[in-house]
Amino acid sequence: MGRLAASGLFLWALVSLFQPGVAHAFNHAGNARLLSSDEAAVIKHPVLGLQRSAVPIALGFAVDTSVLADAALAANLGVRWGLEAGPHRFVVGARYTKFLGNDILADFVTSQEPAVKNFEIDFQGPSAYALYGLQLGRVLVQAEVRHWRYQTTTTTATGAVVLNLIGHLSIVGELGVRFKEGYPLRGAAGIRYAGENFGFSLGAAYVDLTEPLLPINDGRIPVLPAFDLSWTFQ
Repeated sequence: MGRLAASGLFLWALVSLFQPGVAHAFNHAGNARLLSSDEAAVIKHPVLGLQRSAVPIALGFAVDTSVLADAALAANLGVRWGLEAGPHRFVVGARYTKFLGNDILADFVTSQEPAVKNFEIDFQGPSAYALYGLQLGRVLVQAEVRHWRYQTTTTTATGAVVLNLIGHLSIVGELGVRFKEGYPLRGAAGIRYAGENFGFSLGAAYVDLTEPLLPINDGRIPVLPAFDLSWTFQ
């Protein structure tokens, strides 16, 4: 009887996990962001968020910007197109970014490090990305390829799994590689709430960045917080 009960519970969990009718979190695109990667979803309504603010145009197209990057003087503007065909999701997008704070940062660095006589950041250029997602009831699996040309040319590939726990609350896991630097791993994990209007995500992203000018940990940053707040107007 114990084995029968355990088998019944396992079967019930499997059915509820992949039952299409209970995938509440994926019927609403929200801000179409996960943690460190995009969600393969169509932006259907105007959204104001930290990671992305966007205005849908028509036929799956939307114009977007990252408010956090804009606040850091990295002005950016992008266009994005998405399509949902049954359980399949397709997204392509592009963005241009230009850093406007070079003089401010250069003055700060030279004031802190008198030995540095000239400091300049050429942080500007285009980026593009493509995503494919597959919705399996409470589970969304997806793959993202992203390419950008700023100071250096970098390409990343990231896979993500989103599991809807209850209502609009989900857990998110991401894992990928950066092809530019010898295939180092990158990833993130956390929670995400995608409500009808309010949305947020909170987690940690493994980035393994190195900036020699940072005075701590020999300039190495292994992990950064991944967070977002958004409001969708509908």
